[in-house]
Amino acid sequence: MSEPEPSPPTSLIAERAEALLRALGRLRHRLKRKYLAIQKDMAAAEEGGSQRRAGEAILTYLHKVPKRATHVTLPDPADETHTLEIALDPALTAQANAARYFKRAAKFERALEEVPLRLSATQKEIDGAASFITRIQAAMTAAATADAPPMRRTTRLLDEAYAHLPPVLKREVPDGRAVAPTADAASPDGPVVHAPSKRREPVVPARLQPRRLKTVEGWDVLIGRSNEGNDYVTHSLARPEDYWFHVHGCPGSHVVLRRGKGKNEPSKQTLEEVATWAAFYSQARSAGKVPVIWTLKKYVRRPRKAPAGLATCEREKMLMVRPVEPPRSALADNADNPTDD
Repeated sequence: MSEPEPSPPTSLIAERAEALLRALGRLRHRLKRKYLAIQKDMAAAEEGGSQRRAGEAILTYLHKVPKRATHVTLPDPADETHTLEIALDPALTAQANAARYFKRAAKFERALEEVPLRLSATQKEIDGAASFITRIQAAMTAAATADAPPMRRTTRLLDEAYAHLPPVLKREVPDGRAVAPTADAASPDGPVVHAPSKRREPVVPARLQPRRLKTVEGWDVLIGRSNEGNDYVTHSLARPEDYWFHVHGCPGSHVVLRRGKGKNEPSKQTLEEVATWAAFYSQARSAGKVPVIWTLKKYVRRPRKAPAGLATCEREKMLMVRPVEPPRSALADNADNPTDD
């Protein structure tokens, strides 16, 4: 007669749940700080109107702007009863100073459009972390009091919560695979856990697998499906000479155009085609024209201790495109690469 399984929660599952709760608490705290920072960005972006008025004032009253001046006082074109104190770069002409103000205004105005999307996405992440905390606490309370708690359901919940964590926090939590005993493991001290063979190839989780597409001209394209998937596409799959795309100033997928080692270069049409996909797989997909940056992958890096999906780049160029969903004919494998998020 086989011995009954120990009444859950077992010490391993309880330890994992406690570690997850701590990590989720830290994640929620970080996300709340991020939310406040984005709100500050919104306050700063609201200065776009004053930047544009400064540029308009300089152009309207060019004859009143002294050469090599560090500042100037000019009437407000929108209300000439008021004046504007405008800082100038003495090394620039009046027209160049005006252009600089218009450029700043455009940047602030774009940010002002993007901030609500960023706030909404961050709030969704906060709510997700809070939901996992509540559900894990309820599951562990039920497991401690029930005669036969649903262990599989609890394990699945812990697995889901673990997958929700960014890599930097995952390192603090057991992933659950080490607690599964082998079928023939038996010992008076309990199950024996066998270390995985070093010869086995690592299995890439399905959640990290990118969308795989082909452009009209036949170039291969990889598109990340999540923050972790973006990391995998950019830092594991992409080669140094591949092209890397990302919508500017807004959360979205990392998109890689596989260039290979040859001298062939993708055409302008292909670059624009891939840029429209990068815009579609972003939170700006419902916008009009969207700025998309692109550069070689070798100029893209992940900042130290940055969360999954965050990357910085150099030598980037920009394309203004409208978001376009890839046609089904572009999918390398329709069965394995659905276009829904």
